[in-house]
This record gives sequence, C-alpha cells and structure tokens, in this order.
Amino acid sequence: MKAIDRYLLGQITPTVLVTLFIAAVILCMERLMRLLDIAVGNGVSTLVVFQMLANLIPHYIGLALPAALFLGVLLAFRKLSLQSELDAILSSGVGLSRFIRSAMAFAVFMAAFNFVLSGYLQPYSRYAYRAILFNITSGVIEQGIGEGIFMNLPNGYTLRVEQSSGAGRELVGVFAHKQSDAGEITTLTAKRGELVTGEMDGIVTMRLYDGTRSEWDPATQRQSGLKFEVFDWPLDLADIVRFRGRGGDERELTIGELLTIDLANRAAGRSGATASTTDEKAPVEQRLPPSAIESELHGRIVFTLSMILLPLLGAPLGIITRRATRSFGLIFGILIMVSYHKVLEFGEAYAASTGMTAAPILWGAFAVFTAGTILLFYRTDIATGATPIQKLEEAWVSGASLFAALFKPARAKA
Repeated sequence: MKAIDRYLLGQITPTVLVTLFIAAVILCMERLMRLLDIAVGNGVSTLVVFQMLANLIPHYIGLALPAALFLGVLLAFRKLSLQSELDAILSSGVGLSRFIRSAMAFAVFMAAFNFVLSGYLQPYSRYAYRAILFNITSGVIEQGIGEGIFMNLPNGYTLRVEQSSGAGRELVGVFAHKQSDAGEITTLTAKRGELVTGEMDGIVTMRLYDGTRSEWDPATQRQSGLKFEVFDWPLDLADIVRFRGRGGDERELTIGELLTIDLANRAAGRSGATASTTDEKAPVEQRLPPSAIESELHGRIVFTLSMILLPLLGAPLGIITRRATRSFGLIFGILIMVSYHKVLEFGEAYAASTGMTAAPILWGAFAVFTAGTILLFYRTDIATGATPIQKLEEAWVSGASLFAALFKPARAKA
C-alpha cells in the first residue's frame, strides 16, 4: 500500500471509530434507562440489565456502521479540501478515482464485517435479549425469582415473595395461593425459602422453612391446616415459563437460514403474507410468512452492498472550496442517507405485510442509489472548477434568496 493510501485511511479511520463509539454510547444509555425501569419494577439484579445491554450492542453497531463510514469519508475529504491538500494531490497527477481506492477497500472490509454482524451475530443476540426480557417480565429468571411481584404458575398457584437476595435464590416471606374450579382454596406460607437445583436431574426445588399449608372447602365449610419446618416444593422453572425457540421472528434467523427457507418456500410454492401454521412445533418455514422471509433476506443483502458505495457518495459531498462556509454537502448527504434507509425499510415492511415480491422494490431502490452515486462521483472526477455539489449549493442559495424576496416587505416610498 502506498503512502497516499495510508494517509487517506489515517484520515478516515479515527472519525469512523469515534462515530461508532459515540453512537453506541448514546443508544446504549437511552436503552439502559428503560431496562433499569423494567429491572426495578420486576425486582431483578442490575447484572441482568447489563447482560441484556450487551446483547443489544451488535444491533447498535449495525445501525451506526453506515453513518460512521459515510461521515468518515466525507469529513476526511472536507478536511483535505480546506487545507488544500486535495488540490496538491490531484495536481500531482493522482486522479480522484485513484485516490479513492483505499477508501473503497476500507468500505469492502466494513461491508464484510456488517455481513457477519447482521447475518450471524445479530440474530443470536436479538434472540438472547428477547429471552431475558421475557423471563424478567414473566417473573422467573435463570438466576432466581424476583421479589414483590405476583407470578402465575401453570399448576394454578400464584406465587409471591417479599424479599429475594443471592441472585434471587434466597427468599423471605413466601406466599402461594391456589383456587380450584370447585372453589377449594389452598394456601402455602413460609417465613423463608431457597431455590435448590438437583445435581442429577436439574430440577429446581423451592425448599421452604417454618411455614404452614392450609386448605378450605367452601362447600363443606371444612378447613384443615398443617405446619412444617422444612418442605420441598418441586419447581421446574424451565417448564413453568419457557420462552419460544429461536426463529419466531425472521430477524432471529441467520442469513444462511433465511436463504435455505426462502428456497424451500419457492420449491413448495409457498408465498404471501400468511404463515402456513401457528404451531410452535412446526418447522420454521411454515410458521413464518414467506414474504417476511424474502424481504428480510433481500433487505440484509441490499443493506450490506450499499455500504460499498458510501465512499463514492461521501467524497464528492466532502469536496469544498475555501470560500464555502456552509455545510451543504454534509446536510445533503445525511438527507440522502436517511431517505435511502427509510425507502429500504418501507419497501421491506410493505412487501412483508402485503405479500408482494420484495426483490423488485429493494433492488430497484439499490439500482437508483447506485446509479446516482456513481454519476455524482464521475461528474466530480471529471469536473473542472466548481464541483456538481457546489453548483447545486449555488442554485439552492439563489432559489432560496428569490423565494425569500417574495415575502420581504417592500420599502416605503420617500
């Protein structure tokens, strides 16, 4: 790699890293406040909150990656333009198409990283986050039981503990209540308890100390009670509250799984926005709408390939003259990025909800974005004098001035 390529990468890389760090911190802090509210409301440890937050990091990095790459290239060329370094480089015989090669290579690397991130890491981390959130809101987590909440068990009991410690395994003030269809009421109380996991079978047992068990039959008005010092109550927490398997959402599937299911749907003639069945025991390709699978597959591929074009967009928008004091290129570029991203999101969601084929919508938007980006870069590369963005800025300023003059009050005549 030549020195000029290393120099350009040295200008781009710090901005990319700083943007990724700032974006990840801002997004994580925003979500951290919400997760802490959920944790406090359900009485779980803050360690679980940070575990959930760690599973969200791949998603946040995927959101910030295109913006970081775009800003890195744009600000690098803006700095080189303002310091006249770009003029010196171009006047030495190095064309813009040659100078951009290292940035394109960097974009290919970033696109490959995003492909692994969105294709394989994000599906697993997204499922892990949802599983922990489900366990928290359901009142049972892997580490134990939250305090101060009422938990409905499948065997008909409603369970509540006043205090829990030791990661939810040491319990104080245990109360369990059950009412049968015939009206019989069973109540179980204990001063304290603990969760014990069997070494051989893995069954979780709630061991209660110093408690009572009472029954009351409203039909016969008969009441009975039993005091105990130690009572073992088997609770298989995995069977009490079990989160669904991975694949209940198309975003939880890897890129390879999406491709396999999409090919299977095509071979079986399945299409549309309606799943074949809602049975959780059925194969994934029958539980998810075929249009959702196709939209997710094409959306990830298009999003990844679009990152390769970002240097071709950021470089022309970053080239300015010394006299230019406005940030027209930056604002215009952000507008293009946001609009293109929203078009892809809308196309993907629309195709998934209506059952349309997602390929023409998503790849059509990608073709327009590609053609416009390449044309802008080519016109900038061969331009002499003002670049296309500078001409567009001048036209915008002139149009804005004429528009403002229409509403400017006329001066009073002498």
